[in-house]
Amino acid sequence: MTFEAVCRSQNFTNAAADLGITRVAVSRQIADLEDGIQQKLFSRMHRKVVLTAAGEEFANTVNPALDEISHALNKYRHDAGGSRLSVTITTAFATFWLMPRLVDLGSRFPDLEVNLVVSDRYLDLAAENVDIAIRYMPAPPEGDDWVRLMREEIFPVYSPKYPIRTTLTAPVDLLSERLLFLSGQYRPEARWGHWFKVHNLPQPDEKNGVTVNTYINMVQAALEGQGIALAGFPLMNGYLQDGTLVRMTSIEPLMREYYYVLNRSPRKAVTRLFYDWLFEQAASEGYGNSVFR
Repeated sequence: MTFEAVCRSQNFTNAAADLGITRVAVSRQIADLEDGIQQKLFSRMHRKVVLTAAGEEFANTVNPALDEISHALNKYRHDAGGSRLSVTITTAFATFWLMPRLVDLGSRFPDLEVNLVVSDRYLDLAAENVDIAIRYMPAPPEGDDWVRLMREEIFPVYSPKYPIRTTLTAPVDLLSERLLFLSGQYRPEARWGHWFKVHNLPQPDEKNGVTVNTYINMVQAALEGQGIALAGFPLMNGYLQDGTLVRMTSIEPLMREYYYVLNRSPRKAVTRLFYDWLFEQAASEGYGNSVFR
């Protein structure tokens, strides 16, 4: 949301006013985003900022999804005392999981006003006045009451548009397919190298595939039929359900880490509403066995 606001206003101060946060917070979030994807997104001018070439490419990928998030929230936003809460989430979680569910949230709680702080870095939750944090982590930090929401499961996924070269019935078949490789600051368990090691297979040659530096770009490349990605539940649920992506059903998923939720304002009524709604949404997709309340 911060990135989209800066793109729209071309000014950190105006973006901060639109979001109801400080200019320092906007600057910090953009810096964190640039650091996280290892790309400079804006050129800082005297009284405005402009997108770099990398920024324009990132905006073309991310902003349409963030616009839908913003429109869905603004549609149901009202001036009601005590109805505002701040939620921090990652870009991928916002784009692929939360966005399709915002209409349900707004229709059920029309007075609920949500400020989404989208960041792939661990923020200072107190400094950003965050009410609810959703983070994908190996383990939650000690001292706070983080609760497991969902566990990630990954497996090979591809678009029906992708021209398969094999029967795709066994792990070894993937060595003859075009794979989508993740570069950048992602843990080894999210990459093909680890997946092939688990299946006791040789490492694939990245030169025969496509390398991208963000998860969102990897998913976009898979949707366009450019290759096979390593992704899965819960972020790809919508695409898998409507057939936009398909999976290799003969391969068991690799169980990865959990999405954790922290409610920093448990006495706040609207925060409790969002918190309970969040777990209800997870349970409705079959995560009852992996949800710990």
